[in-house]
Amino acid sequence: MAWEFLYSVRREFQGDSNWGDMYMQSADNRAWEWLCYTYELPWKADAAGKSINKKSRVEMGVYELRVRTDGKSRDQGGKGWRLELRNTKHRDNVQIHRAAPSMYIEGCILPVHFNTLSASTIQKGDPVIRSKSIELMDKIQSRWSTLLNSGTVTGAPTLCIAETLPAELLTNRSHAHA
Repeated sequence: MAWEFLYSVRREFQGDSNWGDMYMQSADNRAWEWLCYTYELPWKADAAGKSINKKSRVEMGVYELRVRTDGKSRDQGGKGWRLELRNTKHRDNVQIHRAAPSMYIEGCILPVHFNTLSASTIQKGDPVIRSKSIELMDKIQSRWSTLLNSGTVTGAPTLCIAETLPAELLTNRSHAHA
């Protein structure tokens, strides 16, 4: 039995956009709350139409999540606590993790506090990108723990990646892309 934890809405799936919105299950497990913007690689497909590993975003769908804590801690420049998407078909090691100031990624999903670099005062290389992204990952980790300890969820948590958030699940329409 799986439980819905995160929902990622992409501005466009097979275009050049890197941006989306991430929603997180509420603490009472009854509604979706807008959490942040997301930054991903744009869609790139191989000859068979599959997402190219380390060069493209993953396909839309529902993915089980598992916690990863291996590698360097955040205070040592590593990714620290993060989530890995399971069963991504031919892809591997796709994660939701904190952003680096460079915004460099290889197919993962970065939670960020802004939704464009072209019209923003935020520029690649700005250390605020990492600090704000770490704050977002801390919110995700805290909610993860709250829901797991509530006894209201069982089984594996999931991330749904879609083009729109279903209207019946939306708590704040200002971030909907319907």
